[in-house]
Amino acid sequence: MRIRSFAAGVALASVFFLSGWPSLVNGHALSFGSQEKSDQPKVSAAEQKAADAITAAPDPAAKLKAAAAFVKKYPKSPLRARVAIALADLITDVKDATQKITLAQEYQTIFKEPADQELIVPSLIDGLAEAKKLEEAFAAGAEFLKTNPDSVRVLVKLMLLGTEQAKQRNGNFIPQSLQYGARAIELIEAKKMPAGMDEGSWKYYETNLASWHQSMGILNLVKGDRAEARNRFTKASELAPNDAFNYLMLVDIFDAEYQDLAKRYQAMPSGNAKNTEYPKVVAALDKVIDTLARAIATAEGETRLAPARQQALKDLEVYYKYRHDNSTEGMQQLIDKYKVTAKP
Repeated sequence: MRIRSFAAGVALASVFFLSGWPSLVNGHALSFGSQEKSDQPKVSAAEQKAADAITAAPDPAAKLKAAAAFVKKYPKSPLRARVAIALADLITDVKDATQKITLAQEYQTIFKEPADQELIVPSLIDGLAEAKKLEEAFAAGAEFLKTNPDSVRVLVKLMLLGTEQAKQRNGNFIPQSLQYGARAIELIEAKKMPAGMDEGSWKYYETNLASWHQSMGILNLVKGDRAEARNRFTKASELAPNDAFNYLMLVDIFDAEYQDLAKRYQAMPSGNAKNTEYPKVVAALDKVIDTLARAIATAEGETRLAPARQQALKDLEVYYKYRHDNSTEGMQQLIDKYKVTAKP
């Protein structure tokens, strides 16, 4: 029987992890309205004109310059928060890494409140990472977290950056990424929405909790902590039962456990101890078979998972035949049992 490689899970991760994940779209337009609308704050004509100058500025650098003038002249303006949010969103969308870093750092000198900094630090981290300045990216995040340890935005951003590096065989940031990810998940599961975060943003982090567990699974897998990786992917599969990727990862973990048990069993001398061990080996193999069937069923129709699903089919046939007297009778029914049914 072919022995699967535990490292196959890491290879799968490098190809498929994060594919199709939802992205946080802020959607704040860079416009600060007029006093004609009832929901707009009351500001003077001069104040509104200064805010409009930010909107009219031709590029992000010019908008920041106009914003600096606005904040200096109207530091207590009710429009200030809107300006800060809109400019942070604008910088997030900048494609050039060097420009994004420069703009983010300039933003930090203008908008100095903790809530403002939380908006821009993720973009600064992104820019530094895109510029291959990984040490600086993690340092920027760590510095902010010293005084804002519960910033879910920054915690998740650093966890995902560490995961991306782990996928590229760079394990230098795994320890801190695991620490950040664990804290973020703890806050989310305890429903401790950080002060200053809006409900829409918080909903995003809650909705994607399975993805955060999945990311932690990847980090632990690359670290070599199979037990914790197993826990994380199991939790992710419970939260997102139709995500085939979790089952594909669990297959490799369960198979590694089965192989360990099988080797130990084979090395044992005949006797009661060996007889007692046999049911454990069979149960471990049956778990691999069951998880393979789940992976195959839930991956059906997913183009990005087609190669992995095809390999899983081959593996399932080998193991299923081994357990059923070289027969595949009932194998398709097992797969069908786990197929996702369309909602009415």
